[in-house]
Amino acid sequence: MRLFTVLYIVLCIMMGMMLLLSPWLLPWGENYFFLRYSWVQTAASNYYVRGAISGVGLADIALGIWETARYFRQGQNLTNSASAP
Repeated sequence: MRLFTVLYIVLCIMMGMMLLLSPWLLPWGENYFFLRYSWVQTAASNYYVRGAISGVGLADIALGIWETARYFRQGQNLTNSASAP
């Protein structure tokens, strides 16, 4: 169970970083879908859409941090309950 939790935390933080940064990097506009469908390029070039995607990334990073805190708090509670008479 610990391995799954750690992998979930790493996945949340890594995906959050990708979603936070990728809309603002140069390769964002060099995409098959952008070249194939002009309406996708128009929508994805909009700063509001880029900001929304970055916002999802921030939420994902916050989820990873929250899960990390919960993981350590849960471990602390198990340690305290094991030492109690």
